[in-house]
Amino acid sequence: MRGALTRLLALTLGVTGLLIFRASTSAEAADCEGPVTDRGVCLGGTTPGTPGGENGGTSSTSGGGGGCQDTSGNSIPCVDGFGGVWVAARQCYGFQLDPQPPPDSPLWKGNRPSEGSIWSCDRTVAIPENTWFVPGASPVIDAATVAEDLVRRAPFETAHASIAPPPSFHSYVNYKNWMWIPEKQWHDVSVSVDAGGARVTLSATPTRVEWDMGNGDVEFCAGAGRVWTVSTPEDAPTTCDYTYTDMEDPTGDTWDVSARIVYSVAWSCTGRCSSPDGTLGEHAAVAGEGTTIRVLQRQTVVIR
Repeated sequence: MRGALTRLLALTLGVTGLLIFRASTSAEAADCEGPVTDRGVCLGGTTPGTPGGENGGTSSTSGGGGGCQDTSGNSIPCVDGFGGVWVAARQCYGFQLDPQPPPDSPLWKGNRPSEGSIWSCDRTVAIPENTWFVPGASPVIDAATVAEDLVRRAPFETAHASIAPPPSFHSYVNYKNWMWIPEKQWHDVSVSVDAGGARVTLSATPTRVEWDMGNGDVEFCAGAGRVWTVSTPEDAPTTCDYTYTDMEDPTGDTWDVSARIVYSVAWSCTGRCSSPDGTLGEHAAVAGEGTTIRVLQRQTVVIR
């Protein structure tokens, strides 16, 4: 048991990836005498009590939210600080015993080691009712679901928006305004989690910057943009700009401008994985520090 705790404590504690285990074949799940989750995990025939209803609960995931919930519907971590996965049917964090009990242990409850493995919610293994048998080969991680959970934990950049003319000056209607974020914020992002004999890695590549111009318009730029300085020529090219074409206040408009980076997200998995890789489409990070711009109307002087 000491070896099991040592191994589990070595897991990444800062990132609690969402782990959903399933039996290796549908036939094994069909032979299960107890509850079976919607991902095919046999929970055995000794579910203690009825914390989740007549059968002690159903799935270890919420209904499409990608996370885990208790019986009250509250969101909870899908993995505890020791790598145990939330089992809704038992309302506890379960884990596969390592090492497994000897063949003559009463924890097998008449099952044979060659037919499956022993799981428990009790790290002391002092209460037999908190231990159950999972038939079939070693479970595998639903890697796509783990990756979806990692999206919420990835260190995406919060874009720092800059615009020229800067807030200390002003712009005009129909004038091209430069926009950019720090070049160092335009980079790939990666995060991994190890648990249950597998390693899932999330990789995200920035594809564009989404600018909120404050007036209801959204501008998309293909990159970080070019930094403007006081020495930049008036006719210098830029890769990211926006022009305000009208005014709401005749005396001038002040708009709050912010930006966020949009990433293309993919994942890979090694070890006991449901699949080796996949994609999760695009993810827009949270906007970072914004800026403001003052927009005025050029006055026309008519000389007769």
